[in-house]
Amino acid sequence: MIATEKFASEMILERFAQALKVGRLAHAYLLIGPKHIGKKQTALAVAKLVNCERAAHATFCDACPACVKITSGMHPDVHVLGQEDDESIKIEDVRDLLSQVQLRAFEARTKVFIIPNVERLTLEAANALLKTLEEPAKNTLILLTTSIPDSVLGTIKSRCQTLYLFPLGRTSLRDRLAAAGQVTQAEAHFLSCLAEGCPGRIPSAEAKAIVQRRNLVIDQFLLTRDDDMYVKDILKDPAQVKEMLHFLFCWFKDISLLKIDVESVHVMNIDRLTDLKVMKERYTFEEIEEIISDIVKTRKALEENFNVKVPLALLKERTWKR
Repeated sequence: MIATEKFASEMILERFAQALKVGRLAHAYLLIGPKHIGKKQTALAVAKLVNCERAAHATFCDACPACVKITSGMHPDVHVLGQEDDESIKIEDVRDLLSQVQLRAFEARTKVFIIPNVERLTLEAANALLKTLEEPAKNTLILLTTSIPDSVLGTIKSRCQTLYLFPLGRTSLRDRLAAAGQVTQAEAHFLSCLAEGCPGRIPSAEAKAIVQRRNLVIDQFLLTRDDDMYVKDILKDPAQVKEMLHFLFCWFKDISLLKIDVESVHVMNIDRLTDLKVMKERYTFEEIEEIISDIVKTRKALEENFNVKVPLALLKERTWKR
């Protein structure tokens, strides 16, 4: 049976639909949740809900001209402030966005302004936004998102209604991934653990590819003695190295759990349980701790932009045991 637990976005949309129905929609909301939980996507869904031309209760059609334009990013009254995840949001960016607030809507019932990662506002940009929050324009909705609420100015938080997006339970996410038909139930279990309750970390279209990349790490890095070509290819892309190290960390964490006789249902890589059980017998607790420590150190070196060719070679040598 497929789990019926709702995605965080579904619950948020129901709250917005109810507020819209009784005429109690606030002018500004702060959506708080971990990275990849779907905060920006939820904000866009809210923009559709308040402007859909064929809206039903607690939903939107996703097919009318308004919904289609919002999906494509072409709606003249729905504005999204776009910036790279590691960049500050400067006052010029906010001013450009908010210059549209006082203008008459072209076609929407409600103009929507979305600012993702609002914790990245500079002080000047935050103060510029604060003025708009203090004097909201009619038929305007401002949606802010953050994964670090403690870094958002209290004056901004106090002028917004706060909504939380909580991670989905692993069982629900596993069943939804399996129901999509791209992966097996056991592979979906692995992916749901990897996602940590955040659906955005495992797009359905990429589910099988993620499992295949994990399998390559296990088969080529751990179970094959000499495969320098695989490591050379991985080293060309730091993102692939980062992912590989995460897979390895999770793998040896599973082995450590099995070493203390934790039930196999609790391990992450349950679809490779046979290999886990074989490898469990190869290592002592001390060796597992040393390997995990090496993985963490290599990950840190990678984040600090050091060449990790040698650490990876040493890690492969340490993990290889017939």
